[in-house]
Amino acid sequence: MTLLTLPPEDAIALACFLLCWGGFGATARWLGKRKPSLISSVNAFRTRWMQRICQRDSHIADAALLGNLLRGALFFASTTIFILGGLIALLGPAMGDVIARLPYSAPVDPWVLELKALVLIAVFVYAFFKFTWSAWQYNVLSIIVGGTPRAADTEPDALASYAENAAHIAGLAGDSYNRGIRAYYFAIALLAWFVGPLMFLGVTLVVTVVLYRREFSSPMLESLRRATGADVP
Repeated sequence: MTLLTLPPEDAIALACFLLCWGGFGATARWLGKRKPSLISSVNAFRTRWMQRICQRDSHIADAALLGNLLRGALFFASTTIFILGGLIALLGPAMGDVIARLPYSAPVDPWVLELKALVLIAVFVYAFFKFTWSAWQYNVLSIIVGGTPRAADTEPDALASYAENAAHIAGLAGDSYNRGIRAYYFAIALLAWFVGPLMFLGVTLVVTVVLYRREFSSPMLESLRRATGADVP
């Protein structure tokens, strides 16, 4: 069996899912350069944080903050491994019996069920790579913070460049973490696919709207804008 033989309603729902998941990140980055967004606001704070780090010699509080960020990424990475183990164990003849017991689920061919599970596994594999990469980037950021030159012994331009590069790495780590979290959101839509393609399509659109609202029109964004002021584009 191939995707060409996938039932039309499932093929349309899957295409919409891939478009929403893949297109949301690109669209958010494009819009983030033209209007205030949650990511740009947080990045403004990251820049301020790294600038403060370069102005002081004691980094004990900064190490604690970096430790919290690192633990968050590692927590989701380990959780994703357990989820992947459960999904892989679900593959096989028993999957049909499990799905058949879901309320409102319609009978489908076994290969379609396996395809749904494989797509869900692929999403969590993607999330695992993003969370582990985020953890590695936070490790690198910790080393950079530990190697921050003393303000009294460094030229202001060199110090500003160091802070800018550190803020850029912090932004990359945060972006990887955000992509992993986004994969979890869209995995919820994939779970709805086991009930039916219409449910899958509806939940995909709902998840996309929720993510857009949180990124560009949430109360959190308004609070960050008031705090950052002119730092937000």
